[in-house]
Amino acid sequence: MDWAALNFKHMHATYDCETRDLHVKFPGSAPMKHTNIPPHVYQNLLETDDPHFYYRYYIAPSRVPQGRRQPVSVASYTMKLVLLLAACSLLMATSLDPDHGGVFEESELRSN
Repeated sequence: MDWAALNFKHMHATYDCETRDLHVKFPGSAPMKHTNIPPHVYQNLLETDDPHFYYRYYIAPSRVPQGRRQPVSVASYTMKLVLLLAACSLLMATSLDPDHGGVFEESELRSN
């Protein structure tokens, strides 16, 4: 990759026209990848007097994290499902008695 120097504190960028991927590097950090960036956005980044501002407002929201996403834990989904089933069971067990038409007398509520 050929890195182009920008007008802001050694900020560098490179662009792949075929994949439309833009990589931006700040001093002391790893390059950040941005996908599906139109060529004119890269050109504007090269030509602007304040590339840091342009980057923050027009490019940074499209950043793709370098690391892979954490794998989804089956145990966490199992726990959520168990809690959901327990809550549904509790709601069904404490539902209003249909024999009373859904209405309880005050004395019946206090006895429970």
